Amino acid sequence: MGLTGFLAAFLAVSPLKPLAAKGLPAASSLNDRGEYVISLAGKRIGTENFEIRATANGIEAEGKVEMRVPQEGKSVEFRTSSKLVLDPELQPLTYSWSQKGAQSSQLEIQFQPSPAKVRYKTVTGEEDARDFELSKEVVVLDNNVFHHYQLIAQKYLRSGSDKQTLPAFVPQEALPGTLVVQDAGPDSAEAGGQKQTLRHLVFSTELKQIDLWVDEQGRVQRIYNSDAQLDAVRKR
Repeated sequence: MGLTGFLAAFLAVSPLKPLAAKGLPAASSLNDRGEYVISLAGKRIGTENFEIRATANGIEAEGKVEMRVPQEGKSVEFRTSSKLVLDPELQPLTYSWSQKGAQSSQLEIQFQPSPAKVRYKTVTGEEDARDFELSKEVVVLDNNVFHHYQLIAQKYLRSGSDKQTLPAFVPQEALPGTLVVQDAGPDSAEAGGQKQTLRHLVFSTELKQIDLWVDEQGRVQRIYNSDAQLDAVRKR
């Protein structure tokens, strides 16, 4: 599927200071809109524009990513769109993702009722249907969908735990797993075009670690994968 392995999904998050009493946030507090500038080894390769909004029935999160990346000595352009729908308790209901460009593919997921039903259309045009037994509490963290980190960060920040282990699913990889989220404390990082003291969070699995920096509102300002030298910095 798509940019398989380009950004393996699993990170971790923690609060600069408590954002609310322990428990789930009010849906309206998740409303946000922004843009990430994406760089690879210090060179800008694209952007993600996203919107997270409360609805009468839960949360909808949509994003559009445009990237031009080096592949086999050439520069290849990818454009992806995604939409994640969650219930008021931030449990996923549906997810859709599509990619256009040199390689086109798409997927759709119905999470409830169990098992989750995943339907893929691969880059070769083949149909692939799979079912997964996933926890209702599973978090969705797809490849190169950067605003997913913010949804997980918000859920973690309000948990009241310093360290949290979450069931997770990477749709493009058809990969269930476990995500460990930890707080690495205050740290200096760029936000809004200037250096600020933010909360440094670490998302990790057995194979990957991704560092996040969030502000006092729980908005993710930077996402960094040191192994891939991939950096996403919030512009607005």
